[in-house]
Amino acid sequence: MKRKIALLLAMVILMSTMQISNVFAEEETTVTETTVTTEAVEQVEIKVPMELSMEDAVKLATESDRGMWKIDDGIKQMQEARKQGKSAKDQAEMLMGMSLEALSAMDIDVTSNYVETLLAKNGYYIKSADIQMELLKKNKDLLTVGIDIATKSLYYNVLIAEKTIEINEAKIKSANEQLRVINLKFNNGSATKAEVLNGEMSVQQAKTDLDSAVDDLEMAKLNLLNKLDLPFDTEITLTDKDLTYVPTVEINLDEVVAKAEAERPEIMTAANALELQKIETHAYTAYYTSNLRQNKAAVEELKDAELNVPQAYKDVELDVRTSYLNLVKAERSLMNMDKTVELSREASRINKLLYENGMATSLDVIKADTSLAQAEIGRYQLLVAYNINKMMFDNSNLMGSVSEAGM
Repeated sequence: MKRKIALLLAMVILMSTMQISNVFAEEETTVTETTVTTEAVEQVEIKVPMELSMEDAVKLATESDRGMWKIDDGIKQMQEARKQGKSAKDQAEMLMGMSLEALSAMDIDVTSNYVETLLAKNGYYIKSADIQMELLKKNKDLLTVGIDIATKSLYYNVLIAEKTIEINEAKIKSANEQLRVINLKFNNGSATKAEVLNGEMSVQQAKTDLDSAVDDLEMAKLNLLNKLDLPFDTEITLTDKDLTYVPTVEINLDEVVAKAEAERPEIMTAANALELQKIETHAYTAYYTSNLRQNKAAVEELKDAELNVPQAYKDVELDVRTSYLNLVKAERSLMNMDKTVELSREASRINKLLYENGMATSLDVIKADTSLAQAEIGRYQLLVAYNINKMMFDNSNLMGSVSEAGM
């Protein structure tokens, strides 16, 4: 009896041990599975595209532009140069106010660098530093406008590529639908094999155009990322997609020219150069006689500086008027393209109706659809060109082709 009871207890203990082992095994399996699942989740990286407005793009481009840093450094250097010029002026006034006996006693030979001393006394170095600071500040404004226009132009290029993809996707859809209709007619004996081939070629060309547009989009994005100093693998989504046409209001061109003449750095540079040259020529002609090379060279440089001022005014006026004509041309081209798109859309609709009624060929429909797609893409490109030309003219008081050449 005792042996049976012992055997029964042993069996109970054994079964309990097996159950406990199974529980631990299940828990271990569950933990392991959870760990694996957690590790798998941690390895998945979800990249969220960076939303980029046009204003944000301009801000990033401005902050990353090295030209801004250089201008700020240049302004600090000119501030220091002005201090040195003021010190040189004070010293020159002191030396030139001393008697020859005092100079001789101090073993100072004023004639050894008389021209430099005279220039310092007349405030040449102070004025030169002031002029450079003024120009640097003006160039900072000019650079800001240049960055704004350049960044927006690159932003527009991405929008053009995206719009081109959108139009070509619609073109593929239309070409596939046209091919489907041609195949139905071919199976019914009312279309030729040549028409089927034309339809297939149209689909293939639409695919080629779409692939090209996709490549153009990637290149446009790379150029924009480079301007913004962002990594090339950055995913961006442009948020300002509504590119609209804002008509040009009536412009008083004479007022725009007058404003440009008052603010353009080219005229400021020429006028300041003339002021400095007057001081320099005065110093050289006061020290060197008229028969010496230094005297003659200083006089010629003054004549050149005097001629450069009216030429600067002419160049600026020419630039403003050219910018205005470019704006008028761009606006006229856009208006004409609007009409072209309207006509192309109507031609596409009519050709499809004629084809359905057996009065036009499939090739006519394909050509009409292709012309419509090209007109729509061309219209968007001209809209961008108009907006860029408008930005250029609106800022013609600060920059233009003359300014850009010097940047």
